[in-house]
Amino acid sequence: MTATAILDPPVSGATPPPRERESILRRIAGAYNKQNTVLLFVLSLIAGLVISSIVIVLSTADLRNAWLENPLTGFTRSFEFLSQAYAGLLKGALGDPQMFQRALENPSQATWTRALTPIGNSMTAAVPLIIASCGIAIAFRSGVWNMGGHYLLVCGAIGASWVGFSFVDMPWLPHMLLALAAGAVGGALGGLVPGLLRAFTGAHEVIVTIMLNYVSGLLVIYLLTETFFKSGGSEGDNPTGRVTAESAALTPMVTGFPVNAGIVVALVVVLFAMVLLDRSRLGFMLQISGESPHAARLAGIRPGFVYVVAFAISGAIVGIAGGVQVLGVTHQLQVGFGNDMGYLCILIAYLGHNRPKWVALAALFYGAVQTGGLTMQFETGISYQLTMVIQALIVLFVTAPALIAEIFRLRDKQTSVKKAVRS
Repeated sequence: MTATAILDPPVSGATPPPRERESILRRIAGAYNKQNTVLLFVLSLIAGLVISSIVIVLSTADLRNAWLENPLTGFTRSFEFLSQAYAGLLKGALGDPQMFQRALENPSQATWTRALTPIGNSMTAAVPLIIASCGIAIAFRSGVWNMGGHYLLVCGAIGASWVGFSFVDMPWLPHMLLALAAGAVGGALGGLVPGLLRAFTGAHEVIVTIMLNYVSGLLVIYLLTETFFKSGGSEGDNPTGRVTAESAALTPMVTGFPVNAGIVVALVVVLFAMVLLDRSRLGFMLQISGESPHAARLAGIRPGFVYVVAFAISGAIVGIAGGVQVLGVTHQLQVGFGNDMGYLCILIAYLGHNRPKWVALAALFYGAVQTGGLTMQFETGISYQLTMVIQALIVLFVTAPALIAEIFRLRDKQTSVKKAVRS
């Protein structure tokens, strides 16, 4: 260090040296790029809310008339209406601040239960989605396009429901675990069908699994009308299955709180998927095949083995989701069981980049949006169909990172950094 540097220390607030300034610019520019998952999610959510707001205004007659009469009045009324709508969405998903205030002022089990019930409902809606989406994500990471979420949910629900209304003299824990195991077996057996067809006949798994989704819907109707699955008083156009025995039901973990023991199953499934994909030799083999089939063949990994194993594991996990739904939510097989969930789990797996921890967060997000939409409908009078459109728009933008990157002019990381440094 020179004498001049000692006598003249740097002044606070002075311009940083070029190298330090370049480092700051690199950090800022590095955050504003296509690879920043958090930034993409925030911008996607903003875009979804903006487009949803326009849809709400255009579909509400009072707001349209207010804009035609006086744009300023229309803007004010639209802002108030949208604030009420999105406040209802948040209250339905996360809880009412007034309820939390009452619970803090007068703490009791009843007040805290009322305050936390919306969060519980969101988690209950998310639990089967978390499990099923992790199963689909494992297939996708293996290079297997499993589009049979609905079909595998039904296979798992059939097994779990059968064990659930049978063996009524068993204690709760063994009966519940046996029912979930039956759901896993049912899902695994269902997954073997497209897996074996792909491995030994070359039938494309996308076509096979999509067609099996239609078969599963008809299979449920047959079981509920012609077999021992039919409940005693089930007649007419909406047959239902026999009710799950209490000894096999996934009961609430806290009395009066909607979250049942399925959340423990979801946590176990997420941990299992993470260990399988990141810490096991089998997961390594599956991912090599998914990333580069040619490299997998050079390493001695047979494609047929990957198809069968990936479909069996994926089917078993999705089958557990069907079991959790029938044991903890519906408590019986029903016509149309798992229709929406079967397609949502594919969407959520993609939204979570097929990574179990991100898949779990994506499922929680969608469960919250789904639950909050009901409260938004109740508080504002928005039709149920419109709330579904709003949910779809939000999820559409969240699952379209390329579109968001183009709208907000996000660049590749290296391009952003070079441009920032040059300027």
